[in-house]
Amino acid sequence: MTKLDTYKLLNLIENVYPLVTFKNDTVLRWMACCELMDYGIVFKKLALHMRKNPYPPTFDEILINSSGSGSYFGWMDEYSIRAKNVAPRKNAWFKEDKF
Repeated sequence: MTKLDTYKLLNLIENVYPLVTFKNDTVLRWMACCELMDYGIVFKKLALHMRKNPYPPTFDEILINSSGSGSYFGWMDEYSIRAKNVAPRKNAWFKEDKF
């Protein structure tokens, strides 16, 4: 995610929650941590949070998963791609009469 994408997310949070104003330290923290994140996934989590909660999200709620690592987003994408590629080969292997 680029710095512009991060700025868009923070601007959206400030527009939805009018009592929220980000300080420079907070903006820099978000920009530093969002470089490795996927904008689409973070935006979906933010949108889901805004639908469910009347209070602004915390940094951890949007960017970090329950295990506490921010690299979760990239790992999940890689896993889902690998799972799609493995499933057809696995089914073909079980159909063969090798036993």
